[in-house]
Amino acid sequence: MRYVGDDPASAKIRPNIVENGEFIVAQRGTVTSPGNGVYLTDRWKNWQTTGGAVTITQDTSGIFAEWGTKTSMKIDVTTAEGSVASGDRFIVVQPIEAQNLQHLKYGRSDEESVTISFCFRSPKSGTHYVALWQADGNRYIWRPFTVASADTAEYFSLTFAGDASGTINNDTGVGMNLIFPLMAGTAFEAGSDNTWAADEKYGAATMQNLLDNTSNNIYIGRVKMEVGTTATDFNFESYQTELHKCWRYFERWTFAANKWLSTAHALSTTGAATPFWLRVEKRAAPTFAISDATGGDFFTGGGFSAMTDISADDLTKEGGRIFYTISGGGLGQDEAVNARIDANNPIDWSAEL
Repeated sequence: MRYVGDDPASAKIRPNIVENGEFIVAQRGTVTSPGNGVYLTDRWKNWQTTGGAVTITQDTSGIFAEWGTKTSMKIDVTTAEGSVASGDRFIVVQPIEAQNLQHLKYGRSDEESVTISFCFRSPKSGTHYVALWQADGNRYIWRPFTVASADTAEYFSLTFAGDASGTINNDTGVGMNLIFPLMAGTAFEAGSDNTWAADEKYGAATMQNLLDNTSNNIYIGRVKMEVGTTATDFNFESYQTELHKCWRYFERWTFAANKWLSTAHALSTTGAATPFWLRVEKRAAPTFAISDATGGDFFTGGGFSAMTDISADDLTKEGGRIFYTISGGGLGQDEAVNARIDANNPIDWSAEL
């Protein structure tokens, strides 16, 4: 077992391309019945077209403790999908930033293989799949693995061939998607084991439907993707290290009751603004979202004034401006006012892929 920092040379040669592979960061908490494209545990999202539904949690019960980790992603089926149509799917995906994959040398004759190792617990024994999909080149590859026993924690490693005909642009977009298909119809079944081809497929006709019963629980943990043909020890990183990596894509601000967020500058009798800086530089200028855009208030010499809207503008990768408004006036032009956001009313800054 290797911890980051124990062997800097080895860690540099074989880093984990996957972020939050131990699932120790979960800023969003429990995600119930996520829609298509919704992020789950940090850096992991889903793509789905299905009548089924799941609840996603960060599991801390130690399902994969044998391999040195207490955390994993738990997918709890809450609405079953018993009949899988051709275009149906539910897949768990990590999109990987393209500029972080240039060392794979896709599109060259000296392209690199990668090895993906992971822990998995399935409600079914038999053949399962892991797939890679290049967004820029619209190319896929998949590999099967066999679960020996249902509802049993197991460890797997799979080596994927490099792609001499592939395309991974050197930019901040999606370079590769690492995919765990939990269910997919025939539209996503084609190709051959460990063979790159054009299109987007996740496996062969032996793909399992893991969403066919509400008693089904699926666990994924300790995911590592590295250059080469051999799985090496997992690089366990501190929570703070993984959190900083995740903040590049998503940052949640939460507030305690009666705690001031900032001092704002009143721009008019009904509005005030404050600049802010994000904890780390984002992949791109983020989007702003708040649970309740009226969930806050000002305090001035005249007392408290409820906010009627909370928004953001002038957004860059580093920060921007939060703008607050009230109705009926009451702010003094150019005065300093204290602004606070209600407890349990998080602000999200997202620059996700």
